[in-house]
Amino acid sequence: MKILSLFTQNLHIIKHSGQKLLYPKKQMQKDIFIRQNTYCFSSLNYIKSKDLKDAALFAEKMFGVKNFNISDLSSANLLNQTFTKIYNITRGKAEFPPIVSIKSRKNSRFSGECGILHIEVIKNPYMADDIIHEIGHYNHQKSCKDYNKMGKLAELQDDGITDLSIYEEFKNDQNAQKLIKKHIHPYATSSAAEFVACTFNAIINGKKLPPEIYELYKNTKDLLRKSL
Repeated sequence: MKILSLFTQNLHIIKHSGQKLLYPKKQMQKDIFIRQNTYCFSSLNYIKSKDLKDAALFAEKMFGVKNFNISDLSSANLLNQTFTKIYNITRGKAEFPPIVSIKSRKNSRFSGECGILHIEVIKNPYMADDIIHEIGHYNHQKSCKDYNKMGKLAELQDDGITDLSIYEEFKNDQNAQKLIKKHIHPYATSSAAEFVACTFNAIINGKKLPPEIYELYKNTKDLLRKSL
């Protein structure tokens, strides 16, 4: 069954007034980052560091980063500022990796990557968005047992994964593909994992999204998971 079809069947709280769709967008945005257990959230204040040692200590104390592989202060401050933004908008729900790296590479074929314990971003003018994107991947990977089956086709083939059911389901849902291309980015249509990371980026940056995207995001991220 198509992912989009699964969630549209359950939108019982949507009401119609003529052709206008009325939906509690603020509630949907709020629901995305609510802990299931009782949790007292306190926002963090970002403090610009004066040197790399101070930046590393801030990242360790606030986000649990143990291995801070950043060689210039401006990048270190940008990372800490971005992590603080993610933490506050997700109300402390987002998790951060123990290893973070910002590298300077020429002719790189990628702007970032995510592993089980780390994220790495290539230094560039859009680095803040890349950091958010990789944190989106990192949290998706930690919460979804089937994450390794949700990548792009070339990635699945390189990893020797023969079960392409999730990839095919995602790519074959034309309604979802059109929504994602229109409201998120064409790149987000390349795989379920990229859709989740790109949408996470959009949410963190305050982009206004239609309720269908919020539902598709939650279901793509959560529907196939075993636990969170």
